[in-house]
Amino acid sequence: MSGSRRAQRDAGLPAPAATPQPKPSPPTNPIPIPTRSVESATPAGQPASRAPRSRRRRRRRRGPSLPDRTVVFVGPMAAGKTSLGKRVARELGIPFVDSDAVIVRGHGPITAFFETHGEAEFRRIEAEVIAAELAHPGARILALGGGAVLTESTRILLRQHPVVLLTTTQEAVLRTANIARRPLLRDDPNAWGRIFEERRPLYEEVADVTYRTDRATKEQLARRVAQWARSFRKDTA
Repeated sequence: MSGSRRAQRDAGLPAPAATPQPKPSPPTNPIPIPTRSVESATPAGQPASRAPRSRRRRRRRRGPSLPDRTVVFVGPMAAGKTSLGKRVARELGIPFVDSDAVIVRGHGPITAFFETHGEAEFRRIEAEVIAAELAHPGARILALGGGAVLTESTRILLRQHPVVLLTTTQEAVLRTANIARRPLLRDDPNAWGRIFEERRPLYEEVADVTYRTDRATKEQLARRVAQWARSFRKDTA
C-alpha cells in the first residue's frame, strides 16, 4: 500500500475510489476450442469405440441366372441325352423332360408302336409331343429322340430355343450302351454310324453348341453345359 493511502487511513479520511479499468474488447476471431479425440474420451480399461461409418447401400448378389426358356438336347441314339440332361437339370434346379418317355406313357413302347403303326405315324405323334413340351413357359431341359430332327416342323420350333448337340463315337456307344435295350445295335452294330452320318446335317442345322460326351466325365460335362445354358441368350429375331 502506498504512503499517501496509509496516511489517509490513519487520519480517518476515506480512500479515493479506484479508477475503473477499461474492459477488453471481444476478439474478432473465435478462439478455437480443443476437442478430445475418441480415444482420449474413452475411459481407461475400455476398448476404444470405432468412428461411425457412412452407411452404404449394399447390392444383393444375384444367384446365377437361369435360361429363359426350354433348353433342348438333340443327338444320336445313346449319346447321353437323357443321363446328361438329368444332371444338367439338377445343376440348374429346373425340371427335366424326355420326349420319348412322354410318348411311352401315352402310347406304349416305341418299338411296338413302330411295328404296329409305322414310322410316319410315330413321327407325327412325336412332333405333337415335342411342340406341346416346348410350349411350356419357363426354364426346363427337354431331351429329344434321335430321329426327332427329321420332322421339319420340329426343326422350325427349335429355332426359338437353345439347342445342345451331344455327339460321341460308334466305338464308345458299343462299349457303354445297353445293347439289350437297343435292338438296332444288337442286330447291326454298324447301323449307329450310318444313321448318325445321315442325320448329322440336321443336327448341326438346329444346334447352338456341340459337346462330345466321350471326352469328359458326366460331372464335368454337366457343369460346362449348365454354365453355357446360364449365359446363352438366343436371338430369335
